Order: sequence, then C-alpha cells, then structure tokens
Amino acid sequence: MRATPDVLIVGGGAVGACCALELARAGSRVTLIERGAELAWAASSGNLGMICAGHSAPIASVASLKLGLRNLLRPDGAFYLKPNPSLLPWIARFTAACRPEQVARGVEVMRDLTVASLALHEQLATEGLETTFLKRGMLNATETEEGFELMRAEAEENEEAGLRVEILTGDGAREIEPEIGPTITGATYYPDEAHCDPGRFVGAVGEAARAAGADIRTRVEALRLLHTGARVHGVETTSGRIHADTVVLAAGAWTPKLAQQAGVFVPVTGGKGYHVELPAEPTTLTTPTLFVESRVGVTPMPGRIRIGGTLELSGLDESVSPRRVKAIVEGAIRGVPSLAGRPWNGVWHGLRPCSPDGVPIIGKSADMAGLVLATGHTHMGLAMAPITGRLVREIVRDQEPSYRLGALSPDRFQALL
Repeated sequence: MRATPDVLIVGGGAVGACCALELARAGSRVTLIERGAELAWAASSGNLGMICAGHSAPIASVASLKLGLRNLLRPDGAFYLKPNPSLLPWIARFTAACRPEQVARGVEVMRDLTVASLALHEQLATEGLETTFLKRGMLNATETEEGFELMRAEAEENEEAGLRVEILTGDGAREIEPEIGPTITGATYYPDEAHCDPGRFVGAVGEAARAAGADIRTRVEALRLLHTGARVHGVETTSGRIHADTVVLAAGAWTPKLAQQAGVFVPVTGGKGYHVELPAEPTTLTTPTLFVESRVGVTPMPGRIRIGGTLELSGLDESVSPRRVKAIVEGAIRGVPSLAGRPWNGVWHGLRPCSPDGVPIIGKSADMAGLVLATGHTHMGLAMAPITGRLVREIVRDQEPSYRLGALSPDRFQALL
C-alpha cells in the first residue's frame, strides 16, 4: 500500500512532469497519473521542441483574429477557427482579449516566462538530465518584404526587452543555415534560443521525478474529481480512488472536462496541430527555423527532421486533415528544398490547450479549495514547462512566487466580457 500523497498530479506531459519533479524535490509526497502508456502520450510529444522567447506574442491578437477569419473557408489555412456553436463563448473571450493593451500585456508575460523557463531548461541539462537540450539559436525566415517588415518590428521590440537578435539578409541566413532555400530573402536570428526532443525531455524529467520520490503511474485515467462541498480531496480513476491534499490538473485540453465536474470553469479549447518527421540524412540542417509565410517550422532532432505547423481551434475534434498535412510539408520543402523526396515517418496530430488570451492558466481555483490548475499553454507547453513546475511548487507549498500570479490567474477571464 502506498502512502496517501500530499499532491496528486493529473497529466503526464511536459507540464505535469515538471510539476512532479519540483514538488518531489521540495519534499512533497507526489503521485502523477497519466492515461497513456507512457509520459508525453498526447500533445507534449508532438511539438517542434523550440524554446523561443522571441515568439512571445500570444495567439490572441488582431493579426490572429484577421487570419482566422480569412481562413474560415480554407481547409489548409495555417490558423483556423472552426465555426462551431460550442466554441462561441471561447471565441467571444478570444476576441475581447485581442484588444491592443491586452495583447501587449500578454506579450510581456509570455516573454518573461519563456526567458525564465529557458534558464531552467539549461539548468536541468547541466544537472545531467538527458533532455537533448541544445542551444543553437533559432531563425525566422521570410520570402516577402511584408514578412520581413513584420519580423523586423518584432525583433526591435524583443531587443528593447533585452533579447539578443540579429537582422539578416537571405544570404546572411544561409551563412548560419546553408540548407535554407534561395526563395528566402531575409531573416532574424535569436542566438540564445534552444531546442530539444520533446518526448525525450519529458521522459528524462519523469525519471528524475521518480528518483526524487514521485510515484509515476501510467495507464491510469482520471474519471472525476472527488470533492466534498467546496474542497477537492482526490480523483476517481480507472485504478480506483486516489486521495490527496492537493490535486493539480495538468491534463492539457482535457482539463476543462475534469474541472467542470466539480463546478470549476476553465476556458480552454483544443488547438489541433500536426507534425511530420523525415529521415535526417543526408540533410545537414542544424538550426531550428520558422518560415513566416507558410507558418511552418523545421527542427533537427536526433536521427530525424521534424516539420510542423497549423493551429486549428476546433475543440476536442481529433480528426486528421490531409490537406493541412500536405500544406505543412510543402511549406517546409519550399524553405528547405533538400527535404523534397524524403519518405515520411508517419503523421502526428494532437490537441494543444488554448486559453482565450493565449496566456497560461496557472493558479489555485477560487471556487474549489485544494485544486490547482496548470494548463492553457497553447504551443508553448514544452518551452514553459520548467517555469510552470516551479510556480506550481511555490503555489502548493505557499512559497513566495517567482512571477506575478495575477497575470496567470484562472479567474482573470471574467473581466474580458
């Protein structure tokens, strides 16, 4: 019989694993449950592995709103808002969060968190965790004058905020990454940014959490929150009841369904993304690169090249769009011509947890004592996982927070409408 944990974490992705590591190292008795056969079973294994403060703009912005509206009838659009009645409340909050002053606050929060998280990623690698962390910088490449001006404006704002960035011609970009094709006419380069293999990162952090005393249980699905009145005291699972003083919901896009059972409102919807992997050889790509016009990213990973993109806001719909996958591959080949003709190692798709303002939801529930939420990271879950784990540990153990929690509060959306 295992002792009743102090903290029960629901979700074994990057965020859940980092929460487990931080809490276990701080002395808490921790149990983490994951419904899949292994950690990073869902969205955490499928992102591009980029840890990039230079892309801190949240999805809630006027540009994103316009792009979503333009793509309503485009089955291969890079950013898609599905016209679904169940999504209307989320879309209303998203639209309200697109106000310029709200977007500016969101950029600041996302940049601050990602910079702090990058340092923690590096610290974990320095400790000897085999996270595959590599600090080789990141390129943003464009084919058009309009794209170059957008990149330049973003670079100037980031430089003013303290990030190092270089503005390059197309030839300058090819000096850093020779695999970039001739259509690229300009780029920005962030030398301090990094990347890793997401699945291996989560696996390494999970093993470190186990070594620190955390009880990691896979193939265990959370069915409902156990609560008496306005206090959570555990979770009903497919392996029975697990009681705990605190429950941390880090279940990504599925967090709202669990929280709702206890009367807690979490305005997160699923944002579908895709990736395709190709053999690394003979391509010699070494620098993660985002292509502005296609909104496609290309990242070198151990033994393979991962290409990915698109954000389809469609709730918990897990269907695959072949046209979107095709558009991603074509965008990557246009940017890196040497990828043409390579066999695909399968197509991955998954749901990223998207909050209406694009900023993570991290904090205690005001409606239910004993419940802490850690979700809503959109496509930045891997990048922000270490700082999220640090913040959750500080919240659970009543320690001085590393960041202002009001900006991340689960209750902030009530003011958006």
